[in-house]
Amino acid sequence: MTYEPKTIDEHIDCLARLTGAPATFVEQVRSLFVGKGISLKSEAQPFLGALDEAFRREENVRANAAKAQNSFSQMQQNFTRFGKSYTSQGQQLKQVQEKLREKTRRLQKQGVSTSKSGNTVHVTIKGDHRTFVTKPVREELPMVPGPEELQ
Repeated sequence: MTYEPKTIDEHIDCLARLTGAPATFVEQVRSLFVGKGISLKSEAQPFLGALDEAFRREENVRANAAKAQNSFSQMQQNFTRFGKSYTSQGQQLKQVQEKLREKTRRLQKQGVSTSKSGNTVHVTIKGDHRTFVTKPVREELPMVPGPEELQ
């Protein structure tokens, strides 16, 4: 058995049930017809396409809004996780820095110090250790060809 609504009001009710449209939208559609001076008891045939399109679009808008809300909630959860991870890594970094500072203090107490660049280590030896630094001398000898090479 099929039900084909004959009036505009019946067709609006049918489409509202099929699409699950909210009551506010249904009331807006009815008031649109009344505002234009079209009776809701008139025949629906001339308006079927427009009504179907309106309710289909409203349903799509609701579905897209629900997807957007879901995506927004997911994004908020991701930002929360990112924030927690960032905070955790920051705390770990502070712990590592504090351990390095403590190690540096211990090394300095033992007489070992590091330079600002971090690449060289200076070891302090007690007593007088004077050194004499000279310019490096290189001895370059002339090359003489071997027995198998051209003379």
